[in-house]
Amino acid sequence: MRRYLPAFALAILASSSLIVVAQTADPPKADAALIYRQARDIELSGRSADATALYNKAISICEKEIVAEPKRMDAWAVKCWSLFRLGKHQEVIDAGVEALKNGADSRIVEQMGESYFYLGNSDKALASFQRYLNSGQYIDRLATAYFFMGETYLRMRRWAHADIAYSTAVNREPSLPRWWFRLGQTCEQLGEWQRAVDAYNKALSLKSDMKEASEGLARVKPKIGT
Repeated sequence: MRRYLPAFALAILASSSLIVVAQTADPPKADAALIYRQARDIELSGRSADATALYNKAISICEKEIVAEPKRMDAWAVKCWSLFRLGKHQEVIDAGVEALKNGADSRIVEQMGESYFYLGNSDKALASFQRYLNSGQYIDRLATAYFFMGETYLRMRRWAHADIAYSTAVNREPSLPRWWFRLGQTCEQLGEWQRAVDAYNKALSLKSDMKEASEGLARVKPKIGT
């Protein structure tokens, strides 16, 4: 005679099987890029300590992935971005140099350009930005690259080059007051008073309490027509 288990016993067996499966299944793989994006959001909200912890976590994940697969360029890119957000610019350069031995990646080249800028190496910064622009890849950072080229040329007092770079930057991304202010400064150095007025006015339209732009406008406005 066939014997049947009661319904409650079958339910217990089924749930036990699920528990065993859950216990033996591999844990979900941590996503360094997702953690990096979370860190950026947290950093923008002012929680710098929490953001720092997440950047370091993203770096740790990337380093494990790179050991397993040295040509994993996404891992190298996220590592460089995270190091940059932590202000570790020399480490960005060191990691970037190692990464590019494994393949081309313009995301890393652009990030190295920004770190070279902050390290005060203008020539290498410009070379990196130009290399990024020539690559035609990952063009989401084009405006930023042009802005940093402007910053580099401004530092070098190469006003005409800075003008071209800043003008391109604000044309591609017109919503950042700091960028318009820098263009105003450059136009002022070139003696192009009306363009300086226009740039300072644009900066103030985006951020009405921007003291530097107000001061710049006060300087150049009387010079129009002279």
